[in-house]
Amino acid sequence: MAASIVRGLEIFCALVETGSAIGAARRLGVSQPGVSQQIIRLEAELNLVLFARENGRMRPTETGLALYEEATHAFDGLDRVLNLARDIRGLERGVLRIAAPYSMGTTFLPRALMQLTKDHPELRIQVNLGTYERIVSLAAAREVDLGIAKAPILAPGLESISITKSAMATVVPIGHRLATSARLTVEDLKQEPLVMIGRGKSWREEIDVAFRSKGVATRVLVETQSVESAVGFAAEGFGIAIVPAWLTSVLKQSAVVIIPFDINVEHQFVVIHPERAKRGKIAQDLATILASFVE
Repeated sequence: MAASIVRGLEIFCALVETGSAIGAARRLGVSQPGVSQQIIRLEAELNLVLFARENGRMRPTETGLALYEEATHAFDGLDRVLNLARDIRGLERGVLRIAAPYSMGTTFLPRALMQLTKDHPELRIQVNLGTYERIVSLAAAREVDLGIAKAPILAPGLESISITKSAMATVVPIGHRLATSARLTVEDLKQEPLVMIGRGKSWREEIDVAFRSKGVATRVLVETQSVESAVGFAAEGFGIAIVPAWLTSVLKQSAVVIIPFDINVEHQFVVIHPERAKRGKIAQDLATILASFVE
């Protein structure tokens, strides 16, 4: 593809997205006349009318909108190629980029990476912490080499390696009337204030369905984003937290007790990496290390 057409398409996409030549010029750091000239040149090279000129404004035609959709796909593909190039360079330089959930940032992840670097002493580590959705997005875009996520992984272009399946557990403040229980059920939590994570997620809906099937309403007092924060809220007495059992096993929290929760909901944790990337061996090693932490 000629460089002039690539530049023209870049300006064309910016013009469609910003709605004005001024906006496109500001985004790309060029002059407004330069934007107009590039669009005229692009239309001439493609022999297409991409914009209708109306009262000094430029409105994309149906042809222009169709081209915009294809152009954005092309630029997305180019981004993936560039990210792949960075992936290869990073491997050559010994840089491993990992995305993991917030809950693992101070628990499993440092332990696992310390063990991983003993087997791969050439590695330098870059860590991104975020939500599971963000982790999958980063891996699919090849902005990270490995991610720790929950199955199912719906994004295309990713491979996954199982770590473990985790049942649910409750986190109960010391001194609570249920703190000495060997196991808790949905009925035990009737009228209890709850600390919950994963709002809007499928597994959270499974928990809500399990409560409704027993005729028990969930009384959620706190919504949060990580297991660690859920445990913290439970420790302060906000309520009983419901979390994946595996992620509680390394938390050092003297103000709570972890009690198995008799509910038919499980989490499948996996290590993910982009297809055809040179990370398969390291991904397998990381999954094996993490699986060894299962109690």
